[in-house]
Amino acid sequence: MKQPILFIQKEPVLTAASILAFISVFFIPPDLAYLNYIDFKTLLCLFCLMTSLKGIEREGLLNAVSIKLSSGMKDLKPLILLLVFTSFFASMFMTNDVALIALVPITLSVLSLCGQERHTALVVVLQTIAANIGSSFTPIGNPQNLYLFTRYEFGLPSFLKVTFPFVLFGGVLLLLVCFFIPRYPINQETTTVPVIRKKQVIAYGTMFLLAVAAVLRLVPYQAAALIILAATAILDRRTLYQVDYFLLLTFAAIFIFVGNLARIDWVFQTVSGLIRKDTMVTAALLSQFISNVPAAVMLSGFTDNAPSLLTGVNVGGMGTLIASMASVISYKLFTAAYPKKTLSFLGIFTVLNLVFLIALLLFEAVLM
Repeated sequence: MKQPILFIQKEPVLTAASILAFISVFFIPPDLAYLNYIDFKTLLCLFCLMTSLKGIEREGLLNAVSIKLSSGMKDLKPLILLLVFTSFFASMFMTNDVALIALVPITLSVLSLCGQERHTALVVVLQTIAANIGSSFTPIGNPQNLYLFTRYEFGLPSFLKVTFPFVLFGGVLLLLVCFFIPRYPINQETTTVPVIRKKQVIAYGTMFLLAVAAVLRLVPYQAAALIILAATAILDRRTLYQVDYFLLLTFAAIFIFVGNLARIDWVFQTVSGLIRKDTMVTAALLSQFISNVPAAVMLSGFTDNAPSLLTGVNVGGMGTLIASMASVISYKLFTAAYPKKTLSFLGIFTVLNLVFLIALLLFEAVLM
């Protein structure tokens, strides 16, 4: 009995998506149309990105870079700026969840070494917001961007034209928040930089570039997936064991649920009515309750207004803890290290995320 409960706690979105997909089958019995629900290109591109980035993470490259950059700092404010904006920029290319998985443990360690643990919750929350905003810039920054980029066949310039103002404003807002953090002197202990195996890092880096090329439709995604799978198996097959296959299954379940939902007449009419009134706001608000990735998949079946939907689900990553799965990852990492500070983290998280959600919604409403 304990194992199913633990699985549900660890994978709440997959569990919910699977239940919803199962229920939807009773409304729309399985038929040949089910084969068209699954976006295999999105799944394979996501597999390519996760595999190459997991290899880079396992080689400890980001850990080494962060330790190197933070060494010798004597003041808390520049250290926080470094940690937050490393998350901001890294998430553009590593995805928001991977960036946080790599960076939050480093943050916990560095602040502990500096004797600044009382600021850990604030820094992790700011890193999470930074990752959710920064990842919105590129097609590979987060799962919803990857899905919408392939679903609507965006060109890269047109995609960046939509995301750049949002990310720029969000970055400036982050900078202003960090500006108000008081200065505290720190005494950082010397930390040994791990040894990096250059050949492996170059190999995984090349695979990452191949994955990006597949996303941008420069190479066939099927070929990229086969090459990355074979190369990883040769380099270190343990990397393949650590890929988040549950995320791929979550997407598959969401595709089935949303595909069936769109075929139920009254649901189609209701959602169509809401999204015609304001696509961006509908997407942002729906994300607060079902997370922005399912919201992107669901609403893409009801609108051709790709720019507003893209903006809405990225803005919708702010707000509640479940609005973005990257936020749940940060929460899990923090509470595992500081189980007695859960309420403190949630309080800081909620206040700052609501501020960013409202500010970004107002900004985008004026811009549009």
